[in-house]
Amino acid sequence: MNYFAAIRTFVSAADLGSFSAAAKVLNIETSTVSRHVTHLEDDLHVSLFNRSTRGLALTEAGILFYSHATLLLEQWEHARSSTSALNQRPAGLLRISVPCAYGRLHIIPFVDEFLHRHPDISLDIIFNDDIQDLIETHIDLSVRIGTLPDSTMHARKLAPQRRYAWASPEWLARHAKPLLADCQKEDSPVLMFSRLHGDGWYARKENSGDDWVRVPVNFRFSANDDEAMLLACRDGAGIAILPDWLAWKDEKNQRLQRVMTEWEFSMFHAETAVWIVYPSKKIVSSKVRTFIDFIVEKTGIPPYWCR
Repeated sequence: MNYFAAIRTFVSAADLGSFSAAAKVLNIETSTVSRHVTHLEDDLHVSLFNRSTRGLALTEAGILFYSHATLLLEQWEHARSSTSALNQRPAGLLRISVPCAYGRLHIIPFVDEFLHRHPDISLDIIFNDDIQDLIETHIDLSVRIGTLPDSTMHARKLAPQRRYAWASPEWLARHAKPLLADCQKEDSPVLMFSRLHGDGWYARKENSGDDWVRVPVNFRFSANDDEAMLLACRDGAGIAILPDWLAWKDEKNQRLQRVMTEWEFSMFHAETAVWIVYPSKKIVSSKVRTFIDFIVEKTGIPPYWCR
């Protein structure tokens, strides 16, 4: 007896509730389906189906065997696909969703090199700061920033994210050294990120491991875009709380300086990071795996903006 063929036939008959339907799907004779199931029953010394005029129903033994048989078939398919994928050259259209500012600064600069390395891959990059349903939108992978994403997705941490308070040298020349308590004053100099939930930032002493504490913030200016906040801060409009991956070049070029330097900030009651997220599948396509490996390589450990 060909056990593997018999098991596949049994699972198909159980799923469809009919020998004839299974025979049609498997492109074999109904008598062959019946013979496969009979051989399994003889070998196991149990009845797998209750047969009636209304169709097939699994027996108690059949239900138990079905659970193991489906797992066996899944493992076989996984082994076959994984081995076969080793010789597949990455190819096809790769659809990627990225946050607007992060994508422009840390994905787009590497696109030309990626396409040059992988001439059979085409890229479609969607810029969107909202979390999208990757399955529904047919997106292969997404870069997301925040806390650990939904567990129904695979997630790989690309880089940590730290948010600090920044001001321009011109603003600092006109004002006294700012303190955390200044955020709560009516004339607070803070430029507020309007996508922030609640009425303020979370803060803690940097590298302390302390709990995050909500800091209420008064503000007269807000924007829903980190890059707009950066530009306003650079032009001397006030203090902006910005991620390190966004402000690092302005700090390097002395266009921004950190203020309230003992504090780090977060939008959430937790540390945040940059994640690569992709749908949970038994087999990750070679084009997705290739892009993940590439962008991890280009970002580095620690990420280049922290060096």
